[in-house]
Amino acid sequence: MDALREVDTQLNEMTHEFIGKTQRHADPLKAASIHQEMIEQLSAALVQRVSVKALFMYANQWGETLKSQQLEGGNDRLLLKAKNDILERALRVKSVDYLREVVPFNTNIAQHALFSANPNGGNGQAPTTVHGVRNVYIKQTTGEVLTTYEARVMGAIQSLWFKKNVNGQPTIELKYADILAELGLTDGAANYKRVQEALTRLWNIEVTLTQYQRSKNAEYEEIALTRLIDQIVFRRKVGTPSHYQYKFEIKLPEWLVEANREGNLFDVSLILMNDLKSYLAQGLYWLVSSYPDEPAVTLELSTLAGHFHFLDDDREPIMPVYKIVERIKQACEELQTVGFIDHFEFSGKKQGLLGRFLTVTKNPVFLNAPVRSVRELNEPVQLDLFNA
Repeated sequence: MDALREVDTQLNEMTHEFIGKTQRHADPLKAASIHQEMIEQLSAALVQRVSVKALFMYANQWGETLKSQQLEGGNDRLLLKAKNDILERALRVKSVDYLREVVPFNTNIAQHALFSANPNGGNGQAPTTVHGVRNVYIKQTTGEVLTTYEARVMGAIQSLWFKKNVNGQPTIELKYADILAELGLTDGAANYKRVQEALTRLWNIEVTLTQYQRSKNAEYEEIALTRLIDQIVFRRKVGTPSHYQYKFEIKLPEWLVEANREGNLFDVSLILMNDLKSYLAQGLYWLVSSYPDEPAVTLELSTLAGHFHFLDDDREPIMPVYKIVERIKQACEELQTVGFIDHFEFSGKKQGLLGRFLTVTKNPVFLNAPVRSVRELNEPVQLDLFNA
């Protein structure tokens, strides 16, 4: 609550500053110009002074109240309008930060149940058949699972492929620092090692995409036995046992290169994922984003539980159902704190996972973000994230 009080205190101070500086001018045109400038200055200052989490929590808790109080009128109407305008502009500023560097990503990867939100597993054994939004068969030799960290690394590779490979070839040369920059993480040996381990897992695990679609409006579904990375080439000097160079080469599988050409893609923000602490919140953001045109997404809890590896090979929960539901609820609350969703609700049955549904309603600013295809790589088009 202290964080919310701090937001409210800052907003009140800024509101009085705004009123003091905008009420001096009788000329309506000059007043309107100063009004806009002050809103932009104060909202930018608010983003700097308070945490993003506190900002969105405050908006979720008090935003609608501010609007309703403003509509009711009264002596404080001008103050309430100014307060609401500063808050909404601050939220938009942060949303623009998230959407400034979005990554076009393949829908098949997001909607097949590839990535676990339970990396330690329930009994030390990862499932081989995972029933999610789209089912997947996973063949791994080590028993390791792919987590949403690997998903983020895959997203960084995808982004760099679009930026660096102008001819649409499957192979690109990268540095560890390139991937970390895309992820918004600090440069350094520890992160290099983690990226290398993630790359190895992405290559090592074979997957069968049971409902693979070549394009967004494909007439047919296919079964694709594949890997997410076709080949990795690390380099080191001849005669040295370790110390690989910071440069390496990655070859994407043909199905993914083809999907990039066809545009079976949606956009995600890797920077936003940094502000999500739990694997499940990251994975849920990833999954819900794969429905870019839908303002609200409804999924059965049994589907969600399977998608994020909370069910075993017999489709039985690996932990008590109430814990799974609680984790889903906490993930939704995290998505609210970063402003991705406006609200969420459960419906259907009150117990169990079957017949029980989650509906997530997105913040409108995240709808229909621009998705790039390989055909657009050589077109010097300025993308406008927000249409007035």
